[in-house]
Amino acid sequence: MRSWSKVVLSMLFSVLVTLLAMLGLSILLNEVIPAAFWVFAALCPALLSGPISFILVQQAEANQRLNRQLLATQAVLRTQADIDHLTGAFNRAAFYRQAQGYAQAADACVLLADIDHFKAINDRHGHAAGDQALRIVARTLQAALRPNDVMGRIGGEEFAILLAAMPVELGMAIAERARKAIANLEVRTADGAPIEVSVSIGVARLRSGMPIDHALAEADSAMYAAKRSGRNQVRSAA
Repeated sequence: MRSWSKVVLSMLFSVLVTLLAMLGLSILLNEVIPAAFWVFAALCPALLSGPISFILVQQAEANQRLNRQLLATQAVLRTQADIDHLTGAFNRAAFYRQAQGYAQAADACVLLADIDHFKAINDRHGHAAGDQALRIVARTLQAALRPNDVMGRIGGEEFAILLAAMPVELGMAIAERARKAIANLEVRTADGAPIEVSVSIGVARLRSGMPIDHALAEADSAMYAAKRSGRNQVRSAA
């Protein structure tokens, strides 16, 4: 409803209430009220309630706008609080919250990906190059996922992924595809120096009702087995 409609309705209500009160008084006292008094009774509340109603309506609408802006700002802040600003993935707390809410009957699959020799990248090329490697790896991993999958940066160079309703065999195939894509990337520093980027990935089954920590621990063990075997590999905990 528009502002002027609200003001008009408020004025009409004020006039109606005043006229009904006068009518009741006329009946109660058994007196005839002259027409001039009826006109005065109609004009007075209309003239008084009009400006007051206008101010109140404007204030109410301003409050509604502020409330909508506040709700929108809160939604943005909640989203920002869940995101790792360097990579765009969920942060550790948000990933665990999302993953712990997995309640489908079908088993899921958990991946733990760790960038190989990440400290060496920072030491040799600088932290800006390390940040670039993190962003590129995060984008490549995210590109391999479906909308209902969940990915988070849970450590310095570690990414955890929940593949919803995904058997381990398919999870291994997705992990291998992502590993190859990352290994084939051409990453360079600002001055053009090449950066070798690869990941080691551990894969574990997340059975329905299983704590996410347990599945991540199994994926972590598989990932370290890939590290020990030469890195740039995918290993399964099964």
